[in-house]
Amino acid sequence: MMKEQARPMPIPVGQSTVSQEEQEMADLGIENLSEEEIVQARGIVENITAYIYSDGAPDILEKAGNGSPQRLGEVAGNLVTNEIALEEEDGKEVSRDMEVAIMEEIVHELTDLLMYENIVDLPDEKSEQMFMGEALTYAIGAAIESDDPQFTGESIMQMFTNLVNSSPQQGEQPTGVLATQEVPYGN
Repeated sequence: MMKEQARPMPIPVGQSTVSQEEQEMADLGIENLSEEEIVQARGIVENITAYIYSDGAPDILEKAGNGSPQRLGEVAGNLVTNEIALEEEDGKEVSRDMEVAIMEEIVHELTDLLMYENIVDLPDEKSEQMFMGEALTYAIGAAIESDDPQFTGESIMQMFTNLVNSSPQQGEQPTGVLATQEVPYGN
């Protein structure tokens, strides 16, 4: 038997004042970048995604093997570092501040591909997030082991330090719209 809630909590209703583009970039975790860097990051993600869903899928599926987070992460890290190297060969400067966020998006795309191909079975959001988080750590590791002198363990630590320092401090009110939270009731 479910217990009745004593007093229903009001559901916050709010309109986000953030544009769709800004929200997409915030979802990527690169909201602190310049407009030029955001456009560049989006272009890199689009280039890699186009490759994944065109002729790259069979090769990626072969490299991903049994669908372990390690193999998927290594593939994602290599795809991102290779695309950044191509951008730089074309004479473009690429900020490494956006590299982890790009990897996160590519890990997500590759996870979707593996789920679609029934290589991995991630039955719920929590297991999917755990899988992608583990894969992201391997993607970062693959980038650190690459030939990129700008992407090192120290540069990663600096990026995370900057991220933590730019997060709302304790006591500050975060901005945005509250999300509803499901609360289980006792039997």
